[in-house]
Amino acid sequence: MDAKCGFCSVPAKLKCAGCQQVVYCNSDHQKKHWRAKHKHECAKPYELARNDEVGRHFIATSAIPKDTVLFTENPLVIGPKWNLDEYEQRSPVVPCVGCFADCNLGQFYCELCRWPACKPNCPGLDNTNLHGLECGILRFGRPPKPGDDPDAFFDYYRYDALLVLKCVALQICQPSLFEQITSLESHYEARKTTSYYADADERIVSYLFRNFLEPLQQLERKEGIVVLKMCDRKTLHKISGILEVNAMVIPLSNGREICGIYARGCLLEHNCMPNSFYTFDCSKGMRLTFRTGRDIQKGEHLTTTYTHSLWGTQLRRDHLKTNKYFACKCDRCSDPTELGTFLSALRCMGLESEPCGGFQLPLNPLLETSDWQCNRCPVQVTHAQVNLLMAQIGEEVDGVMGRKCSVKEFEDLIFKLESFLHPNHFHLQTLKHSLIQMYGHFPGHRLHELSDATLHRKIQMCREMMSIIDVLDPDSFRLTLYAGVVLLEQQAGLVELNKRRARSGADSPEKSTGLGEALQCLVRAKQILRNEMGTLQGKKLMEQIGNAFERVSALHGNA
Repeated sequence: MDAKCGFCSVPAKLKCAGCQQVVYCNSDHQKKHWRAKHKHECAKPYELARNDEVGRHFIATSAIPKDTVLFTENPLVIGPKWNLDEYEQRSPVVPCVGCFADCNLGQFYCELCRWPACKPNCPGLDNTNLHGLECGILRFGRPPKPGDDPDAFFDYYRYDALLVLKCVALQICQPSLFEQITSLESHYEARKTTSYYADADERIVSYLFRNFLEPLQQLERKEGIVVLKMCDRKTLHKISGILEVNAMVIPLSNGREICGIYARGCLLEHNCMPNSFYTFDCSKGMRLTFRTGRDIQKGEHLTTTYTHSLWGTQLRRDHLKTNKYFACKCDRCSDPTELGTFLSALRCMGLESEPCGGFQLPLNPLLETSDWQCNRCPVQVTHAQVNLLMAQIGEEVDGVMGRKCSVKEFEDLIFKLESFLHPNHFHLQTLKHSLIQMYGHFPGHRLHELSDATLHRKIQMCREMMSIIDVLDPDSFRLTLYAGVVLLEQQAGLVELNKRRARSGADSPEKSTGLGEALQCLVRAKQILRNEMGTLQGKKLMEQIGNAFERVSALHGNA
């Protein structure tokens, strides 16, 4: 029988996001029923708990099925990324201070503070949740004038400091939100001795005081008033720490990224194999939705991930310790083989430079100073030797990835590193993910130009990458964009291979089998990308997959 709307009793399917027990025929009836009754009886299938090891966290009080909406919430504050790369900070294309759309530095401005805007009448300029929040403070600055040294513009318009300023400004108009933000963990004492503190002191704290806050405080003293009650260097450093630990990166539909603080969103515990994931709705004020990625059993902690799933264990744990002040001890981190993927394993050089065919793995992956042991022979290497090798390899990989390198340079580096690393090593996966896209798209390496051997290699690399993804993201909710690219490239290779078989005139069942596999790739890609439609990359990738699906379906129907 169809479930009945909790408000009007007609057949309905829209479930309450909290308890998943009551349904509604439309969102209006859901809101009316919530105000009238349901807010007093809605029981969420999880509760907030605390322990000494992970602090505050959510724990399931009953079984929660896959694809359940755990909660939705609006941000306490949003703004430009507070940790911009150097090339982002010195780009002439900047985010509008009103709506974050791309705009050219020096074209349009907010008439009051003279910060760049997409147009003089951008609605976000007056919005008290957007630019209206900090505009009054920015007016104390002295912006550069046309004709000034270009560096003066980059030095003055520091977008990576705006989110800290927005948090400070909340105490003027929304003090309750300011209190919520400042109650979050900042790890202030731990940060004081780190390079992150020194960096924030220069690019954020000193910058804000020099350009805006000191002039404001001079006016406060002159007029005998207090506009910002909490506005000392320690407060700004604490907010910087809060952002470092708790801010979430929000991908916009235009391809740009901003940051936001979410009261509940930042409470979810980290796990390298999480059971939940989140998405943002840019059309609804960057509303955050947390959803289960798989079935969750009663008593499980609700978890998400705050690091890259395709990094090796040491890199993931270092990132979490440095940025989240958290030592991950999840099942994946505790397993030297990383659930059988060998994503961090090194080739053993054997005894007397005679390779044994085994792989070096950490004796204790949760210990930073652990030595490594071959899984086939007695050879061990020290953690210092491993760290030196990984630093050298990391530099080479970063160098190739950061430059416009040729296909041959990628091929040569992969061939070289395969002598030192397991074929599944995360550094090799990074290079191979780029190489499968070069095969078929780079001049001289278009699909029809590839040799049969290279075409087969492209397809095989895709299959191998998907076998790793199937282990690390078995329910397909974390590595969706990465996997979507692999599946798209895999089908492209299979279709080209089918064309070559058809031209050869060979009557083989492999022809239709290849097209069938290509279709399966596209069907799966469409399924796993459904939660990426709020991002520009996700939309573009889905469009390519849709077009490919039509072409392959027609070919398969004629096969």
